[in-house]
Amino acid sequence: MKANVPLISLCMIVKDEESWIGRCLSSVRQGVDEIIVVDTGSRDRTMDVAHGLGAKILQYPWKDSFAEARNYSLRHATGEWVLWMDADEEIAEAEAVMLRQVDGLRDSKLVSLETVHFSSPFRPRPDEAYRLEQCRLFRNGEGIQFTGDIHEQLSLPGQHAGEASSPPIRLPVRLFHYGYLESVTSLKSKHERNLKLLQQSVSGHPNPDPWSLYHIASEYQRTGEYASAFQQVNLAIAASLRQNRLPPSLFYKLKYSCLVTMGSFREGWPGIDKAISLYPDYVDLHLYKGCILMNIGQVEAAISAFEHCLDLGENALHNMVLSGAGTFYPCYYMGNCYEMCGMPVDAEIWYRRALHYSPGFIMAAEKLAQLKGKVIAEAALPSGFPVVFGPSLRQNPPPQTPAPQNTWTLAVLLRKEDGPRSALHIWAEKWKPLADDWIIIAAGVGGDAATFADELEGHVLHLSDDEDPFQLWKRMKEDLTTPYVLWLNPYEDISSDDLETLAIMKNSNDMHETMFTLNLCWQAGEIDRKLWRVRRNRLAHREAILGCNPVSGEFVAIPGILNQSISITLLDNKNFGQYQDNNHSVL
Repeated sequence: MKANVPLISLCMIVKDEESWIGRCLSSVRQGVDEIIVVDTGSRDRTMDVAHGLGAKILQYPWKDSFAEARNYSLRHATGEWVLWMDADEEIAEAEAVMLRQVDGLRDSKLVSLETVHFSSPFRPRPDEAYRLEQCRLFRNGEGIQFTGDIHEQLSLPGQHAGEASSPPIRLPVRLFHYGYLESVTSLKSKHERNLKLLQQSVSGHPNPDPWSLYHIASEYQRTGEYASAFQQVNLAIAASLRQNRLPPSLFYKLKYSCLVTMGSFREGWPGIDKAISLYPDYVDLHLYKGCILMNIGQVEAAISAFEHCLDLGENALHNMVLSGAGTFYPCYYMGNCYEMCGMPVDAEIWYRRALHYSPGFIMAAEKLAQLKGKVIAEAALPSGFPVVFGPSLRQNPPPQTPAPQNTWTLAVLLRKEDGPRSALHIWAEKWKPLADDWIIIAAGVGGDAATFADELEGHVLHLSDDEDPFQLWKRMKEDLTTPYVLWLNPYEDISSDDLETLAIMKNSNDMHETMFTLNLCWQAGEIDRKLWRVRRNRLAHREAILGCNPVSGEFVAIPGILNQSISITLLDNKNFGQYQDNNHSVL
């Protein structure tokens, strides 16, 4: 590190990100020396939050080009290295400091991190994600720039960063991306913006950029237009071949993903073997091959393909890997294969192995229940879960008297996939000693949310698709009967010692108007090694809260408010089998 020169500059471009940027900057502060935030027209408190966390704020008018805005941020970076991130991303807890390992690199210009792109419908789950080794750090002053108005990419002088003569050095740091967890309305808006910019970039070009064509295909796939996505990704592959370039593995992944999703299995065989010959270590392609073979009746060959997935595993992250492609998915599909062969005992073994890898994998649980002859109506989503959005059930709450100083409300975000109610009831019993009141935030849930709330003597708020975090908090605050609120997601567990610590805090008089940050571990069995662990603002005084983010699952703190980290860990433990009683078989 040069004297008086920052080691790492964080560069970001943002617009209206007040619900995300605090989490992002807090996660990375220990690993960087300078924070450059370029704002392209925010109308909320994004800049207040960023400034309160030490960012240098720059204004830049939006010109329909992400690359231009990012390159503007680079011009103001003074560090030896540049780290680039988006506001809806964060560095895994305790890993930011490892970014400083770049100080020992002498010849490298590019450094990659493991990026985890969550793809679940709402809240992040490691079993519903894509993992990819991505270049996120590069040496400043080497002429490295961003190119592309949309889905911008790093380019070295004379070449694309992904085509560098030597691969980037990889640091043991994971970056979590939450941008695909947004509501359908928000995704639709993003899709329309992205598609417009992408189509502008290829319009009228006799030799369009293959990556732009790929990203058009990806936009169509994201909104369920698989036929259009398939057509566009074939154009991307053809464009790469015309330029005498090997089509990237992502192109083939998207192509065969579309075919499998559309049920066009015969169209995918035997062409997928040609793609596998180009990328033999890409586990996702082998998974698609197995699905194709299984559905055209070549069951033995399908089993062989799925076994090969287990051999490959999921760590070849120079490809974008679907979580489960080398673990629970091939186990589940082998169970399918053995059922097709009339071998239920073998099928049961593989379904159990799938659940061993992913205890919350509902498709394997349902198959296992069917094999065992159980009634699974109770395991499926409870009846009465139509998508019904509306105002709070408490339209006109009665006047409230001041609550005792240390009473707590437990706020639980309930979604369709969180049934059955019998399991939720058993889970809630553990948390009742802390609850003076309950608020059930119902996202796409009908009458069962009200029934669950009645069992807990609580209230219901219905979350609509287009409701921002601050509207939600405003409505929640109207229903709040206590000064403190603890945010929980269903099936989050806690040790007896940590539960006792929370009880002691609740009975003390030292909490004041404070925000408390807790550990959240998403992966069972990883709690001791601190993998899959992040920090979340989960416990707060009502006057310390600016808003609440249902996607990241936490409160947004008022800028400048006292924020205390406490060594209490919540474990996201969605294992329905743990929550059953004598009268209800969960699976």
